Amino acid sequence: MDQQLIVRTTGLTYHYSRGVQTLHNIDLRVERGSIYGFLGPNGSGKTTTLSLLLGLLGNQKGDIEIFGQHLHANREAILGRIGSLIESPSLYGHLTARENLEVYRSTYGVPASRVEEVLETVGLADTGKKVAKKFSLGMKQRLSIALALLPNPELLILDEPSNGLDPAGIIELRALVKKLNKEHGMTILISSHLLGEIEKMVSHVGIIYNGRMLFQGPLGDLHRFQKRGSRLFIRTSDNEAAYQLLHEHEPEMTPAGMSVAYNDDTQVAAINRRLTDSQLDVYLLHPKETDLEQLFIDLTSARS
Repeated sequence: MDQQLIVRTTGLTYHYSRGVQTLHNIDLRVERGSIYGFLGPNGSGKTTTLSLLLGLLGNQKGDIEIFGQHLHANREAILGRIGSLIESPSLYGHLTARENLEVYRSTYGVPASRVEEVLETVGLADTGKKVAKKFSLGMKQRLSIALALLPNPELLILDEPSNGLDPAGIIELRALVKKLNKEHGMTILISSHLLGEIEKMVSHVGIIYNGRMLFQGPLGDLHRFQKRGSRLFIRTSDNEAAYQLLHEHEPEMTPAGMSVAYNDDTQVAAINRRLTDSQLDVYLLHPKETDLEQLFIDLTSARS
């Protein structure tokens, strides 16, 4: 296994007893030190994939390697190096944040000092005697992540951690994920259907739809792919003339004018000069890059 890969699956396939196939030959590649965003709509196979990585389901076909070891031959040793939050967190509502962590501390065999370290990391060190049932949803989510951090894992797996959070809670979660990665060197695999939000925190992306991987790679590669779908919206004193003038830029007429394909800002400037040099007045020149959500729609519609 490549030493740069902390997670590698090969041909991972799974179907439930009713015979409906959930995963189709998933080849996941999570690099050490990355924040990997596992994206897809609800029901696309994200939770099933993560459950397989944690040994919560027995994979029926394919191979799983984590830390360079085969999962099923080294399950206990591997899971001891992973922290995870899958679906609903298990918290005791009548206990404080510290007391919740103390319940699990002995299970992980970590010193009492680790509780304070983790509370400080997730920003709950000052919650005092406030019990968990009185926490906001964002605080509960951070406490759940604190539980996953108790064993000081090398790999943190978070399944839809933004679910139900308000904008402030999402911002807090994003900051925490970046902090764990940057300051603690933690590799993080985080699933979500919130495409615009995940784009703000990850270094790598995997897009899954109907149990199939549509894209996988560094976020920069995805952005370069996005550029190919970027459009420049234009309105001039003579849109028909502009359409003919810019024929090599794949022009399309729109209700407000026209649009053309472009690659970068230099090309935008060149298009503007060409129009003005041809005695056309330019009233609107608006570049619009394809965002991650639109790209996802494009990718999935091609497979539908």
